[in-house]
Amino acid sequence: MKNANVLRLAILAASAIVTTLPAQALQLKETYKDWAVYVHEKDTSKTCFAISKPMDMKPKGVNRGDVFFYVSSWPGDKVNNEISIKIGYPLDGESAPSASIGADQFNLFAEGDKAFIADETVEINLVKAMKKGSTLVIKGRSKRGTATVDKYSLAGISAALKRVNTECK
Repeated sequence: MKNANVLRLAILAASAIVTTLPAQALQLKETYKDWAVYVHEKDTSKTCFAISKPMDMKPKGVNRGDVFFYVSSWPGDKVNNEISIKIGYPLDGESAPSASIGADQFNLFAEGDKAFIADETVEINLVKAMKKGSTLVIKGRSKRGTATVDKYSLAGISAALKRVNTECK
């Protein structure tokens, strides 16, 4: 049941992300526990990504848009395992969001309602930690000053990333 809900959420997320893409261009390849893998192909361009939705979001009852964590690859641009997070509200540019897995901390930077990692080495280390961990925590602060904490399950991430890398060699 939980995997079916993740699948539904992943489909909604993917459709929200790529509303301008033709429906047949985006393909759900597989779900791996709490993660789903999608591939988008257009002409000679190909994008693959693993996506998940938080299993817990705090504070409860805060007005937010869609919230998703992505790990994306674009072989044509030589981009592999790029991290991006859709936070669901405009982030405070003065307060950097963060990611943590256990004791490992990773600094992010804000751009509108999204967060990214600036340094490729840090990004590689985050992906490695994700494969070993069980829970990913994303903390952010909105422009209004509301602090949020989103917790993602990492169940299935290793298999999902393996599939992303197979699809987007």
